[in-house]
Amino acid sequence: MNPDRIYRQYRDDALAGQITASKYTTFVAMPFGEQFSYRSREVYREVVCKAAERANEKGGTRRNFDQPTRVDERGGTARVLSEEIIVKILESHIFLADLTFENTNVLLETGVAFGMKPNPQIILITQGKLSDLSFNIRNNNVLEYNSGGSVDAIANALIQAAGSFDADQEKYISAITRRLTPDAIICLKRYAEFQQEHWANSLHAENAGIIFPGDRAYERFEACSRDLLHAGLIWTDWKVKAINGNDAFGMHATDLGWAVIGHLWNLTKPSR
Repeated sequence: MNPDRIYRQYRDDALAGQITASKYTTFVAMPFGEQFSYRSREVYREVVCKAAERANEKGGTRRNFDQPTRVDERGGTARVLSEEIIVKILESHIFLADLTFENTNVLLETGVAFGMKPNPQIILITQGKLSDLSFNIRNNNVLEYNSGGSVDAIANALIQAAGSFDADQEKYISAITRRLTPDAIICLKRYAEFQQEHWANSLHAENAGIIFPGDRAYERFEACSRDLLHAGLIWTDWKVKAINGNDAFGMHATDLGWAVIGHLWNLTKPSR
């Protein structure tokens, strides 16, 4: 398991999923058992989930918060830091960790989150006192709670984290488009318009004269398609012996490509 490889492999699809999601998602890392006065299920229901509900009541965000998800809610035991868990941390809008007892798995997952997500999208809470935590942990912004309290504080933290994501989303998409040539942006828009006419329409060399009327149409098309491929905004759909025994191909927008299209021109991927 290599978190850096996982990040590079899944980051574009994760961002696209976050941008197009109808609700903010929250990955919850917390102890699963019961120890002393700590009741894991009670904390999850009465503190974490209630905080998400309270955040929705407060409003002020672009979308609502989905019910926060614990790893064991997905059907696994969550006793091992697996590749699936790392991907779920990357895919979530917000990472929330309950540091009570400084559970080893929770600390490992928190370390992964700090390596993959901006700090404002990470929320740390504890049922005990901050002084009970190790000095290198309590130096972060950690919210204290009791079994039924501090829901408002955690709700406010969720709202702030969501606002941070929305601001970062704008910056990330702007950073992508600033690296594209004007021809590449024109090509991406024309692809989206082709798709609105029919979902099967793709980008290919025969489109060159339509997208870039005049001289050097094919050359401009080749250059901008390489630009879009390099940025991860399109992918090549190659089909062997698809037409009269001959290979056929076209290029389509990736999920990240559609996220950029939706952001720039408010166009969505048509359903088949």
